[in-house]
Amino acid sequence: MTKIENTKTPIVTQIILGFLFAALNLGVKFLQDLNPIPLYMDTIFTIAASFFGGLCGSICATLHHVVCSIIVEKNASGLVWSLCSYTVVLIIRLYVRKRKKQEFLDILLIIFIMAIIISIEGALIFTVMNVLNTYREESQVRFMYSFLSRNNLPVFVSALLPRVPVNILDKGICVSLGYLCHKGIKKLLTAARKA
Repeated sequence: MTKIENTKTPIVTQIILGFLFAALNLGVKFLQDLNPIPLYMDTIFTIAASFFGGLCGSICATLHHVVCSIIVEKNASGLVWSLCSYTVVLIIRLYVRKRKKQEFLDILLIIFIMAIIISIEGALIFTVMNVLNTYREESQVRFMYSFLSRNNLPVFVSALLPRVPVNILDKGICVSLGYLCHKGIKKLLTAARKA
């Protein structure tokens, strides 16, 4: 069974990795924009960064959302979605603090917890944004949202129901890849320190 021991990552390493992971997240966003799939795929490297530390994860999340919202999309209102990324960082950090070694079942539990919390949070953000300026739902869940809202379901419920399966699949991929990325980079850093 695979285990990772939680050792403290130095601050300078967390800062450098935070910038690196933010750039990698932007690369994934660029690929997603070129060939969209019905997933978000925007937290793979935020998750990897969060396993290294809260500072690393926060730098990655902040830079990713600032660049996407302000520079690429030129719409500062998109920054509100950074709350979901900070929630990802918080979930990983709280879980790592509680469980010093992560095993396969721990990763499954993180996926489930994250998918449910992010779905609720995303539906709340969308509901508020929709009330304030008739915000459009994202393409990943737009069809199901439109279908549910036309059948007289409340906005929050119409925004929540399609998010749950999308987030379970999306966070399943993102947490798994982020965890594996963390393991690989941690081995490289350990080897570099020993050399």
